[in-house]
Amino acid sequence: MEKDYINERIELICLAARLILENGGETYRVEETALRMAKGLGLPDVHIAAFPTSLFVEADGHARLMRISHRGNDMKRLARTNDVSRLVEQGKLSFDEAKRLLHETANAKGPSQRTLMLSCGLAAASFSLLFGGRTGSFLVAFVIGVLVQAIQPLFSHMEMGVLFGNFTGGLITAVTAEAINQFLPYGNVNAAIVGGIMPLLSGLLMTNAVRDTMYGDLISGVTRAVEALLLATAAALGVYVGLKMTAMLGGILL
Repeated sequence: MEKDYINERIELICLAARLILENGGETYRVEETALRMAKGLGLPDVHIAAFPTSLFVEADGHARLMRISHRGNDMKRLARTNDVSRLVEQGKLSFDEAKRLLHETANAKGPSQRTLMLSCGLAAASFSLLFGGRTGSFLVAFVIGVLVQAIQPLFSHMEMGVLFGNFTGGLITAVTAEAINQFLPYGNVNAAIVGGIMPLLSGLLMTNAVRDTMYGDLISGVTRAVEALLLATAAALGVYVGLKMTAMLGGILL
């Protein structure tokens, strides 16, 4: 095969694999998608190694190594990429059509910040009810969820931004819950705090860690598990610092 022919198809395979890896897909799903794409594009002998932060694809002596620096949970992009890979495998999409669709998927805008803030607020408020909260805790947790999501874009371009974002989110959760209770007692403060930090905890990340481990991808499984634990620790540390701050100030924010 010609060098340019192979490299173009490797690039497309890498794009599909990257979209899966960046948007919450498990390691085995990344490799499965890449192999499916390769089969449909006429590259039968392809080797791929996927990790949470890197991707390696080799075909017919040509290789591509890609660094993965962004990770999120966009199920819409995940589903669209999976659909494209299956259509390519079945011969229902040409190379050019698949390339166009994958680039459209990569460039598609995600949910607006307003939608994320509303969703985070409703999630936090709903969790507060599960932990024994009532109407007051529900409303406070909703406010906390909105505030926590509102500050997350400030950390999106920072090194270790996710950890700092979780720490700050935990801090805001504790301070806001205690401050509102001082001026307007609403009952179960703990329920509001627990509900407020729940959107910061990555249950999908831990689930993927377990699935990767069960499928034999031990490096990816351990890496994802450590990342999930670090994010949870950062949020918990933020709550601890926030509670200490409010206690030292007598519950009154200056």
